[in-house]
Amino acid sequence: MVLLATLCALTLAIAPVQETEKEGPTEEQLTEAIDAAVALLLERQESYEADRPVGSLPDDELESWQEGERERLSELYGDKDAAEWPYEGVYRVRGGIIPSGYRVGGTSIVCDTLLRAGAGGEDAEALEEAIERSADFVLDMIKRDKGMAIGPKRGYDVRGWGHAYALQFFLTLREVGPSKLRKSSKIKGSIKELIKRLEANQTAMGGWNYANDRAVSPFMTGSTLLILFDAKEAGHDVDEDMVERALDALEACRTEAVSYAYSGKARGEVLMPGSSARSACAELALYKAGRSDADELRKAVVGFFEGYDDLLVRKSQQGTHVGKYGIAPYYFFFGHTYVALAIEELPEAERDAHRAELRRLIWSTRNDDGSWNDRVFPRTASYSTAMILQALQAPERGAFAGWESSAKAKRKRRR
Repeated sequence: MVLLATLCALTLAIAPVQETEKEGPTEEQLTEAIDAAVALLLERQESYEADRPVGSLPDDELESWQEGERERLSELYGDKDAAEWPYEGVYRVRGGIIPSGYRVGGTSIVCDTLLRAGAGGEDAEALEEAIERSADFVLDMIKRDKGMAIGPKRGYDVRGWGHAYALQFFLTLREVGPSKLRKSSKIKGSIKELIKRLEANQTAMGGWNYANDRAVSPFMTGSTLLILFDAKEAGHDVDEDMVERALDALEACRTEAVSYAYSGKARGEVLMPGSSARSACAELALYKAGRSDADELRKAVVGFFEGYDDLLVRKSQQGTHVGKYGIAPYYFFFGHTYVALAIEELPEAERDAHRAELRRLIWSTRNDDGSWNDRVFPRTASYSTAMILQALQAPERGAFAGWESSAKAKRKRRR
């Protein structure tokens, strides 16, 4: 689905990037860039086909591989069966397939973004059709795919990403989606089922982790908790003990400097540059549950900007946890999204300056085609672009719901 009008808008939006890189975009440029990014995402919905895992390539071969991969992907875009925006990383299953949690999670993130961003003109109809196809895909994966099945966390297992972000997608769908999907009993039933699967997939420590079944990942636990808070606010049953265990686990990962261990309990010093892309997400979850305050949340926001150069050197690079702070590229735009959401919880007088600085950084990392991408994989531009649209539109999103512990839960915590 390639719309000539959107290509024109894309060209107009790209032109001023170099001129405004230092000071950031004007409001008009920002609006044009958001519209162009929405159109780009709609054009890149794909019919997924298994492909060979890339691994690491010699630097002098990377660019030619990326060019070939873009050409291959272009053949998967836009037909009547296109239903996915799969997230791609280095991890594959069953002989090279992108795991179901990444396919569902990436698709759900893009759908949630598109629903919130909206579209006008011809793109409005295209957006509704794209959302309907993706909703059917996610529903089918939840029902039939073993890679999304309910069950306890075992080893390296990324189901939780799919469970959490599919839940977020369906919550947004029930709020602002096409009428027939808002009223769908299948969507409502899947929300209940996804909450059950998150509970079953909780680790022994109490939160969520893709890497093992013992410790927790702060950035996965924080993002999952924020989604569960919204689910509770929307009237769905969310087990209080599950949430309280996860909050306790998240606090155990935290240092006094508001930095977070990569996985598990914080032991000794955790340097903020290595934590700067996960601190805002984790701290925001604690803040919304009354376990943090504005001063601590501010430290997480400021820490992101202070550690930005250390994040930037890993953007769109090969490998995962390498370099001085062991930073993986996939933290980069994830961090932008959650620091943007955290900024909206700071005192109102502080927000404009932080928003402006974040937009300047976002603008400086925009690709020539109007997308953003923090991986070497061309496909992942859809996920990265969606995360950046969420960051740019954080002021309009509305706050995540808060979480208030019952008197019974508070008594348990004091023992």
